[in-house]
Formats: sequence, structure tokens, C-alpha cells
Amino acid sequence: MASLDYASRLSAINLDSLEVRRLRTDLICTYKMLFGIIDTDYNAFFKVADNAINTRGHAYKLFMSHSRLDIRQHFFSNRVVKAWNSLPARPDHFASLSSFKHFLKHLDLNKFLFV
Repeated sequence: MASLDYASRLSAINLDSLEVRRLRTDLICTYKMLFGIIDTDYNAFFKVADNAINTRGHAYKLFMSHSRLDIRQHFFSNRVVKAWNSLPARPDHFASLSSFKHFLKHLDLNKFLFV
């Protein structure tokens, strides 16, 4: 295995990259914050779209807060918004935490990574 590059080693042992695993964990944490599973005020991190606004995709769209500093773009709340809003989720995917995790498990998150 030492002679293989990182991508080849990951595919040989059937693992996702560290970036994909971090994004999946960030999306699960976002779900827990929005649905009150963890006791954190999500308003400190995100602005949630009104349900009155007709959105394409799921009804739990988030707005990215504007920042003039580059360091903020890598912060959790900005890092997860684009991926969260682009999820091809149906309302039943948000029914429970286990259904959301199952949905993420079968979704290719590589397209959401910033390369």
C-alpha cells in the first residue's frame, strides 16, 4: 500500500477522503442544529430561508452571511451552505436523523468539495 497514492489507497480500502468525511459530518451537524437535536442556536451560524419563499429543491435553504474577510469563507457556517442548499433531498429525507444519514451515505459528496 505504501507505493500507492492517496486516492488509490482510499479506493483499495473502500473509504472516502478526509474532505468528504468532514463535509458529511458538517452536514449532519447542520441537520442537528436546524432540527433542535443539539442545543445550539443556529441563528448564530445561519439565516434560514422563509417557508413562504418558493425554493427549488428542499424547503430548508440557508443563506450565507456576507463577510469581507477571506478567513470567514472557510468557517463552518460558510463551508456548509453551498453543499446544504444543493442537496437533492426530498422532504422524507429530513423526517429523522437516521433517514438523513442514510440519504447522505448514498450521495456522492465529491462534487461539493472546493478543489
